[in-house]
Amino acid sequence: MDFKAVIQKRRTIRRFTQKEISLEILKELIDFARLAPAGMNVQSLEYIIITDAKMREQLFPFLNWASALPRNQRTPEENRRPTAYIIVLNNTNIKKFADFDVGASVENILLGATYYGLGSCWMGAIERNKIRELLHIPEQYEIKQVISLGYPDEESIVEPYIDSFKYWKDESGTMHVPKKSVDQSIYKIY
Repeated sequence: MDFKAVIQKRRTIRRFTQKEISLEILKELIDFARLAPAGMNVQSLEYIIITDAKMREQLFPFLNWASALPRNQRTPEENRRPTAYIIVLNNTNIKKFADFDVGASVENILLGATYYGLGSCWMGAIERNKIRELLHIPEQYEIKQVISLGYPDEESIVEPYIDSFKYWKDESGTMHVPKKSVDQSIYKIY
């Protein structure tokens, strides 16, 4: 898949087949993340990969899904849940503020996932204290984001933006995501 196709195909996916993702691919996604820009090249981000079925099951209740959707459409059904997670941590002993670094590294993971035919969901609405306790994460680490991963079992398409950014699902379960056009996105050209 060429670069433009990866960018255009990347959509948030919240329903997955139960086909496992190889550890090799997951490590490759971390490799993409570690190569992302970091302010002053101070590399404070670290990652947890979760593939173990029992651990995935324990983590799942600490994640909040698709708040813009009606409650009955938000959370993936038991047989359509992620088959892997990557948790993004910031080691505050190295760097206190890394939000821009986090965004760049997460985007690299999401684009890499698309390249490998995976679906992904970037999750910030998470129960950090419960995740810390579950995974025994030391206090020096900020739990920044969780990325849910798996092979897609739903479709998500871009719709033209018309008066609302709210995403929605049709009767067949296809997600529709309004996006502004290029011209709507450009404030001014000099």
